Amino acid sequence: VPRRARWLVVFALLWVLSPIDLIPEFLPVIGPLDDVVVVALVLHRAARLVPAEVLFDAWPGDPTLLARLIGRPAPA
Repeated sequence: VPRRARWLVVFALLWVLSPIDLIPEFLPVIGPLDDVVVVALVLHRAARLVPAEVLFDAWPGDPTLLARLIGRPAPA
């Protein structure tokens, strides 16, 4: 797994755990929205950095679902 993908996941974790938010958490619905958006974007980017063979070998579910989530075809 590339080092950059690992750092992106660490960044997403720190973002969620950080008490500083773009949108305060006490606002209903939109409060946690910044966390959800950042985590989704970072995980998507990290998944694109990991080689497809590694990602699909580690995925316990249906490979077609993972292919749809990350936007690239499953390796043959």
